[in-house]
Amino acid sequence: MTELIDRLLIAFEVSRYPNYSQARAYLVNFLRRGKRAFIRTKRYAYYQHSPSLRVIVIRLVPGIFEVRAYPVDGFCFVTLEEVLKAEDFRAWLFALDYRTSQINYITGSQREGIELYKLIRLGIKKKGKLASASQSYLSIPTQG
Repeated sequence: MTELIDRLLIAFEVSRYPNYSQARAYLVNFLRRGKRAFIRTKRYAYYQHSPSLRVIVIRLVPGIFEVRAYPVDGFCFVTLEEVLKAEDFRAWLFALDYRTSQINYITGSQREGIELYKLIRLGIKKKGKLASASQSYLSIPTQG
């Protein structure tokens, strides 16, 4: 009985985070320079998803964006770097085709796992392009 209750609590905790559609909506709002952000620069914007969750949209490199949701319950992040070091988050990577204004989903932390997601993000940020960044995380030896 206790195990069932624990599973329900875990499911409830996870569901607080935004889903793919909401993450995409935050990105669209950022790209259209919407008024929902409470802090906005050319590189990033902060949004309040719920009383306990914030969302940040970050332009990693031209045409590639990250939407990251993180809790603010017990954390007080002052800088962008501190936000990016948080371990408890959910994030999505999107690519914008400037010619057609189409937004394409690349991957997410829930799909890949946090460690692989961080490697993908780091590869994109360092290489500056999605195609050359994939060489960094595809060459990771598998444990088995």
